[in-house]
Amino acid sequence: MNRHRAVAFRAAVQSGNKQWAVALPFDPVSQWSTPARPLWKCGHGHRVRGSLNGQDFRGAVVERAGAFWLLLEESLMAAAGLDVGQWVDVLIEPEDA
Repeated sequence: MNRHRAVAFRAAVQSGNKQWAVALPFDPVSQWSTPARPLWKCGHGHRVRGSLNGQDFRGAVVERAGAFWLLLEESLMAAAGLDVGQWVDVLIEPEDA
């Protein structure tokens, strides 16, 4: 983990349209000086790695409704013992760091 690019924060797990997520308290484009890139057919964002309550993961940050969100896979939620509404300690950095 590159300590100069890693960002730590605490956030509540929220239920999204199709997936769980936590809101980022920063703009990743400004913070990491990297533009959003294609993630899948119709989406752009940032590939990230880090930990959720100490559970290592790789994932994606996307922009939705004017905010940036770390998307949480079901397997990560289960491994970290999380549910909607719970607070989580997040440490993330861009995957290319």
